[in-house]
Amino acid sequence: MSYSENMSNSNLAFGSGEFAVALKYAEAAIKEEPKETEAYYAAGKACMSMDQPDRAVEYFTTAVKIDNKNGNGYFLLGYASAMAGKMAEALKALTEALENDCDEMLKGQIYKIMAMINTDHGDFENALLNIFQAEQYVGIDYELLRQKAGCYASLKNYRETLFTLNQMKLLQPNTYAAYSLAFHIFLDLDIYDEAKAELDRAAEFADLNMDYYNDRVAYAMMHHLTDNSPEALNRRWKDTLREIDTALRKGKPSAEQAYESYLRAAQLYLSLEQPDLTIRCLNASEDTVSSFNNGFSVIDDDAKNSVDTQISEVLSPEDEEELMQEKWDNGEFDDISEKIQEVLDEVGDDDPKEATETVQKYLTPVDGVPAPEKEKTVPYMLKESFEIDQLQRDMQTSLYLSAYEMKKDYENMLNKARELQASNIVGNQYTGIYYELKVGKYRNDENWQKKYRDRINFWMKKMLEDPTDYLSATYRIRSYIDIGDFENAEQLCSCMPADMKESLMEEIQKAKEKGGGDDGNTSE
Repeated sequence: MSYSENMSNSNLAFGSGEFAVALKYAEAAIKEEPKETEAYYAAGKACMSMDQPDRAVEYFTTAVKIDNKNGNGYFLLGYASAMAGKMAEALKALTEALENDCDEMLKGQIYKIMAMINTDHGDFENALLNIFQAEQYVGIDYELLRQKAGCYASLKNYRETLFTLNQMKLLQPNTYAAYSLAFHIFLDLDIYDEAKAELDRAAEFADLNMDYYNDRVAYAMMHHLTDNSPEALNRRWKDTLREIDTALRKGKPSAEQAYESYLRAAQLYLSLEQPDLTIRCLNASEDTVSSFNNGFSVIDDDAKNSVDTQISEVLSPEDEEELMQEKWDNGEFDDISEKIQEVLDEVGDDDPKEATETVQKYLTPVDGVPAPEKEKTVPYMLKESFEIDQLQRDMQTSLYLSAYEMKKDYENMLNKARELQASNIVGNQYTGIYYELKVGKYRNDENWQKKYRDRINFWMKKMLEDPTDYLSATYRIRSYIDIGDFENAEQLCSCMPADMKESLMEEIQKAKEKGGGDDGNTSE
């Protein structure tokens, strides 16, 4: 097959979305004419469409070596390099693209990519300069405005941030992104009234998605943080549970978002010292898709009273009419009646019937217009498959551990501790080891103190291997606390970094106040 036939087939396959086939024909064309850049660009574009930027870089690099004056080719090389995470090569290629007079429409994209690279490196000032350059070529662009707002927010220039967000709202008032960033700015500044007002504005104008409902969850958890009384904390946790429930019912979450919501609810129930409800949410997260599609709620019938949940019921037309009549009889519509009478008085006619007939002459009759057909509501269901990654699994197991500890269910606690020990994350392995030790203490197993001492030596050796392994030191301190060796716990705690020392000293002090200690002279 000739070069031109291979290229024709490659272009046809690419246009049809058959990228692997397009690559095959492009490679065949390269074999026919290894000095023709068109085939290399076709192969590179096919690789980019298959999410293989490293491979695309190779083809584009060869192409610009053959023709080093092709600005558009350098743009493709720069774009692929950026997608492959090769930022230095990307900047070099994009600079070459500008110097070799690439198409005008690409120049805006180049400055946009450069701004993204600046942002990734925390260079927000230069990112803004590149965004301004990009705007000269692409004009008003929602994503550029979004980038600009993010840069201003990172520089804590909140006035310019909000001005830019308002531009985004004018351009796309029904897109939630601008409202969300404004909400988080007010939340970070502890301006809770404005944060709530932003959510209200979004509810009125934006298409509400899971991000909106998650922001409502954040608001419920974060506002009034100055009041840390037990009553206030419980109220915040309960409000947050209500918002999580609303998010799952109305937000159309992905499977992963639903899973994270179940875990968040489990954490809240743990804080409320309700281990059974914690375990109930964790069990649902084990098979998130099935749980969601079968209508699982983080607030079940038995839990509604405990979280003060009020679920509004959908009334039948008859019930609505009865409720309205009751309100009318109670005088709730007296103000409306007075306003109607004022309007009739302004008509200047003593006969209400005649006044009504006069007004009706100007009205378009609607009796003959058919009522709009009601769209059938299809329940939202999760369809994608979902697999829990190791970090999520470990978080889930840790919550199970805490719940079983609260229930004093030591058998299940031990099983979960051993599951955590099988993690490929060292810190979580340590947690699993420590909880197995605690089970031995709770059950007063034979030689439980010796097992603690053995593990203290184990963690000491780990820190000798890596002096920055403060996590192993943390578990040594907690082990000393558990066996009542407060002297060694305090001595080791004094060597810890300041940001870790305070909380560990609090743990030691609380343990001392409880009294006791099984072996105050334990040594390593």
